[in-house]
Amino acid sequence: MAQVGEMIHKSPHFFGLACSRWCLEAVRQSVSGLREYTLVGVWKLLRRGGLRYKRGRVHVHSPDPDYDTKLAYIAAARAQVERQPERMALLYLDELTYYRRPSLAQAYAPVGAHAALVETGHRSNSHRRIAAALDVQTGSLFAWQRSAFHADTFLRFLQALAATYAHAERVFVVLDNWPLHFVPSISLALQSTNLMLLRLPTYAPWTNPVEKVWLRLKRELLHHHPFGDDWLALQAAVQAWLDRWAAPSPDLLRSVGLSPY
Repeated sequence: MAQVGEMIHKSPHFFGLACSRWCLEAVRQSVSGLREYTLVGVWKLLRRGGLRYKRGRVHVHSPDPDYDTKLAYIAAARAQVERQPERMALLYLDELTYYRRPSLAQAYAPVGAHAALVETGHRSNSHRRIAAALDVQTGSLFAWQRSAFHADTFLRFLQALAATYAHAERVFVVLDNWPLHFVPSISLALQSTNLMLLRLPTYAPWTNPVEKVWLRLKRELLHHHPFGDDWLALQAAVQAWLDRWAAPSPDLLRSVGLSPY
């Protein structure tokens, strides 16, 4: 039965069948020990093994064929850092766009038709970008906010990051595959620094802990914020939130899943 449970997690096409979903006949054909069973017998066996015919659910996974290889390479880099923390560092990097108008989320309100009112303000919905790098050893967050991050701005950010970690011989920076991250001018300029960029798997945001930093920023500040008509005040509030995590923070490491303690 364990063999069947393993099998149904894969497409029938992998077993030479011309169907996209598992049915009793497909299971019977694919497991040699079941070929003499009736379909009712196969059904009963599956039920005894805790397997049911259920509605599927939508799921997205990275299509990167090098998914495991990239994560293994990042894990190896982190192991190096853990062995030599005084000489090396590893940081996850990501960007976020936030907006003048507050985002909607759940909030307490009276029972009934009432809901929490979120004032959007009357001006255009301006936006601003944040780039942040999270140190996996200390939990400190190195962050900039700018109107936009073009190639030259992003390069200055990386150079400032390298200067902050000037004491380290090697700094691994793990980031996604946004084309701007790897433009030739940036790659060339980084050759004279202590930074080494490591690519995450494509379309795999769950592999970047900084995504959970953004979730915390949204939960604590951006959802239902009161600055709909005060763009400068919102920017100042965001900067104060980022500055709060500039120092080493075990709490931030725990909240993004990098530390169990």
